[in-house]
Amino acid sequence: MHFLVMKQFVIMIIIAAVGFIITRAFKFGKTEQNYVSTTLLYFINPCLIIDHFNIEFDASRLKSFAFATCLSIVVHLLMMAFAVLIFRSKTEEEKALDCLDRTAAVFTNCGFIGIPLIHGVLGTEGVFYLLAYVAVFNVMLWTLGYALIAGKPNAKKIITNPNILCVLIGIVIFCLPFKIPEIIATPIKLIGGMNTATAMILLGMLFANFKCKNMQRRAFRVIRLCFVRHILFAFVALLVVFFATKCFPKINDLKMICTVVYIAALCPVGMSVSSMAVIFDRDESYSALLCLCTSIISVITLPASVALAEHVLK
Repeated sequence: MHFLVMKQFVIMIIIAAVGFIITRAFKFGKTEQNYVSTTLLYFINPCLIIDHFNIEFDASRLKSFAFATCLSIVVHLLMMAFAVLIFRSKTEEEKALDCLDRTAAVFTNCGFIGIPLIHGVLGTEGVFYLLAYVAVFNVMLWTLGYALIAGKPNAKKIITNPNILCVLIGIVIFCLPFKIPEIIATPIKLIGGMNTATAMILLGMLFANFKCKNMQRRAFRVIRLCFVRHILFAFVALLVVFFATKCFPKINDLKMICTVVYIAALCPVGMSVSSMAVIFDRDESYSALLCLCTSIISVITLPASVALAEHVLK
């Protein structure tokens, strides 16, 4: 499977490179980035989510989805606990960056990178279970993550988050005794199918416009974050899914669920961290640097981690 992960990464990198080249060639800026980002978040992703729930109802699959949700919660809480313990600075200047380090360590790019990656490796079935992780991610981001950066949680952001709303709508659609009519389902499927290309083009656009001040002064923090995100948390996630396979062997699609949660937990830093840095006047350049460095490193670490997991989860 790690070869499939590597192959999918290469495909995604090629598309991101196209986004990078186009952005530089036509001098696209924040206006174009915001347009693509908004289209992806509020239009393409919701269609993708609903499309993956538009399948025949199966009680065992709903039970497996609930299990994937619980597993995702455990992984997020463990990573958050370790992040709070690890990222503790002494000076006031460095303490101001601790909230970004903690948030970046926990919240991955499980949507923009995770969905196309899982779809390319495990197909539609894998994305179905990934949506459980995405839902947990969004709830945790706007409670624990928001509290870390802003000082308090934001319940409104949870209720109005398009990904969470579409997961809830999708579960309702999944439980219905019929599927969405084809005349409606086909446009939804076609729009949702744009996710991979659009997400990677957006990533290329962000890299093309990347700027960071004081990069040398931040080198140690970036290296530490990369180690925690891709080495330590890879080990933590692997332990969680390993014990899950041993303790709950009767869960349907158990190995697929564990693989999905494991890969989602190992994705690079989520771009939501940069968005929050902008909103709450934190160091935007530093948060962008974390996204960039972890995205580059994950090309090597993620396939390697999946290769290790294949031996452990036999």
